[in-house]
Amino acid sequence: MKQFRESLLRAADQIELTSLRRISALLSGHYSSPIQGSGMQFKDFRPYQFGDDVRHMSWQVTARTGHATLKTFEEDKELNIITMIDISGSSMFGISKINRIEMYQELLALFGLAASKTNDNFGMLFFHNAPVTFLPPRKSRSHLFLGLTQLKEQPLQGMKSDLRPALTYLSHFIKTPSLIFIISDFLIPPFSEELKLLARKHEVMLVHCFDDAEKGFRLKGIYEAQDPETGETYLVDGNSPKVRSMLLNQFTQNSLYLEQLARDTKSDYLPLSIQDDYLQRVVRHFNSRGALKRQSLR
Repeated sequence: MKQFRESLLRAADQIELTSLRRISALLSGHYSSPIQGSGMQFKDFRPYQFGDDVRHMSWQVTARTGHATLKTFEEDKELNIITMIDISGSSMFGISKINRIEMYQELLALFGLAASKTNDNFGMLFFHNAPVTFLPPRKSRSHLFLGLTQLKEQPLQGMKSDLRPALTYLSHFIKTPSLIFIISDFLIPPFSEELKLLARKHEVMLVHCFDDAEKGFRLKGIYEAQDPETGETYLVDGNSPKVRSMLLNQFTQNSLYLEQLARDTKSDYLPLSIQDDYLQRVVRHFNSRGALKRQSLR
């Protein structure tokens, strides 16, 4: 495993992986807690005050002392984090210094290092048109390195992509409510029903990774392109306004579909360009989520 570049280590140190809306509530029943469905851990006792939730009363202490006493709790901060990686042939695409699969590797490392920093469980699922490799969530950093090594060794050429079997697999296998990242170009068959099923129990983020060339940008001249999922070879005229317009329209339609799907399933959508500083973009996105969460708790 090669050494991480400095910008990746800096981003891992800066990022604040938070569940924006649902994980605390979804943790119901997973952690041992006197209050079923709280996702909280017992902290202390205090005198009952008017308006307190009587479900949190300690009747034993109240009977023993003769004073109405309430149990207090603190939120269990531990997260269960799973990163799904698309290892289909299209992950080889890229006209810049790096291609999509190298971008995926860095994002996997970023999320894994951030989870390790906060002592959260971290798991990985690699898929193309079926689940390929699943590494269940653990807290060991060596677990992340194992996943990165296996990701580098995955065959990509000729592999078609279909997210639906992987979503179904994870829905059946993962019972603990989790924060799930799906990293893909999402050039795949529709998967709304499978995502809805997964999002009922888990918080999901669609991490849409793309090259600006897919929007018709940065194209100059004639390109010989090969579809890495089918092997078909064709020419792309990057000088043609019609071609660039067609590419931009296709990209826009897919992005709008993903945005709407995220809204419908109460998921999150994060588009990332290879040509952008995508590591810092992820940091900014998550840190803004953390700020929103803190505001909602005030």
